Amino acid sequence: MSLKELTWDSHQAAEATPFMQAVFKKQMPVKTWGDYTFQKSAIYNTIENVCRYNKLTLDILDVERSVQLYLDAQEILGDMSAVRMRPVTGEYVRYLLSLVDEPKRILAHLYVWHMGDLFGGQMIKKVLPPPHRNLEFADVDGLKTAIRAKLDDSMADEANRAFEWAIKLMHTYDADFV
Repeated sequence: MSLKELTWDSHQAAEATPFMQAVFKKQMPVKTWGDYTFQKSAIYNTIENVCRYNKLTLDILDVERSVQLYLDAQEILGDMSAVRMRPVTGEYVRYLLSLVDEPKRILAHLYVWHMGDLFGGQMIKKVLPPPHRNLEFADVDGLKTAIRAKLDDSMADEANRAFEWAIKLMHTYDADFV
């Protein structure tokens, strides 16, 4: 089985969350999307820094998205002084930092989040209003190929764990959709 097949159930569970349903039904509150974008910027920053520390992505152009995510959040929310990292985001960031000496495991998180933007993110930018700096890539297909070259099926457990973290974060917004 491929990594994609080994994580398919987790991928489907993430898509079935009230959060993602609101996105695709065009019912996502702007402030919720802005806050989520800010949370993603912290997650991406950590993944990208741990990958850079391990020299895992130095050869992958255009992979780093954390700055674009932060700029998007700032444009969506305006005043960032009240924006805080959610507890689950802080827990996840600490978990990611614990993987500093485990390159394959951190790559599994890069796979889930970054490939999500390369696939689902391209659909999201059609249903949610801009900004979408973080979803604009110079070469989508080239980036997908470069990331895939770093992956193997042994990363499935950790990739499924990355989906679990993503789902936990999305569930923190459930009250916005009930």
